Amino acid sequence: LFLMGADTGKVSREQLSPDCTVVYIGSHGDSGASIADVVIPGAAFTEKSVTYVNTEGRAQRTTKAANPPGVAREDWKIIRALSEIANCKLPFDDVYALRSLMGTVAPHLLKVGDLEGANFFSEAAKLAQAEDSHSVSDQSLEAPINKLKDFYMTDSISRASQTMANCVKACDELV
Repeated sequence: LFLMGADTGKVSREQLSPDCTVVYIGSHGDSGASIADVVIPGAAFTEKSVTYVNTEGRAQRTTKAANPPGVAREDWKIIRALSEIANCKLPFDDVYALRSLMGTVAPHLLKVGDLEGANFFSEAAKLAQAEDSHSVSDQSLEAPINKLKDFYMTDSISRASQTMANCVKACDELV
């Protein structure tokens, strides 16, 4: 099982088969890293050039601000290297070739800044009609945070920051 910066604690060892190997790729190892058999240091968001899709559906790109420390690498480089080790070499050697390949699979990712119409409702309708009774749950969703206290400490990067810990402590002392 590959966990790509998966730090929310949604997967536990108890849920996995005893022979499952867990590989964590991330920058600030949190819950996911704690259950991993192998931890591969990945670059933080400021240390890689990435294509994201924001909540409006717009593809956005970032440019790395700094190089990752030590042996950490950008996620695509790690996956590409692992593919070669597995004798299943992926067909890209640089971020430009990767983006080109991404464009063949998901063309909207090349339309940086353009609003892409979401198809959530049509996909949700398909799921609701699925014969598989496990597709749709009648259980309500539980929000991991129900109060705004320390809302800025909800990600692994902030939780790993001594500066943020000091800010929280200072704010708590004021209240």
